[in-house]
Amino acid sequence: MRTWLPLAVVVMLITLGLWYSESPPSGFLGKRPTPQQQSEAANLIIRDAKTRNYNTEGVLAYRVNAERITYYKFDPRDRADLIEPRILFYKQQKPKWLTQSKSGIAFDDGERVLLSGDVDILEQPQPGITLHTQRITVIPQEEFVETDDFVTIINGLSRTSGKGLRADLKQDKIKLLSEVKSIYEKP
Repeated sequence: MRTWLPLAVVVMLITLGLWYSESPPSGFLGKRPTPQQQSEAANLIIRDAKTRNYNTEGVLAYRVNAERITYYKFDPRDRADLIEPRILFYKQQKPKWLTQSKSGIAFDDGERVLLSGDVDILEQPQPGITLHTQRITVIPQEEFVETDDFVTIINGLSRTSGKGLRADLKQDKIKLLSEVKSIYEKP
């Protein structure tokens, strides 16, 4: 009988150890996050992100680069916070417009991007037209940008400013909405 006792104790200890490892007490797991805290947690963080987006013919339409993208999945939408985002639009396989800013937020898989903080939209190649504002909404698939903030358009030595802007970058059409002022200087 004594020979079975150590073996029974070992088997019991192994069984307890396995049970314990599969379902440890909540004290060892720490405090569980609330559903709200769980929904606020980032699903994915990408550093030095680079993406390419193609049109329906398979031609490069635009590229998005960012120092960091923090992606959140919320029901029924998603959001990605961008640090130093740059969106480069192409026309006939050549760079045409470059947007850059300090930060941005992309919604619904990048269908709409809100850029903020020293936003510049530069016609390529430089020197070309430069649009400058503090906040602008970009719809990349349509190559369309808009804002209700003040915008300055710089073309060489000439400057035009106004409140509100709608621009179709695909067709190179820019429209200032109100309070438009221009200073034209010849080079």
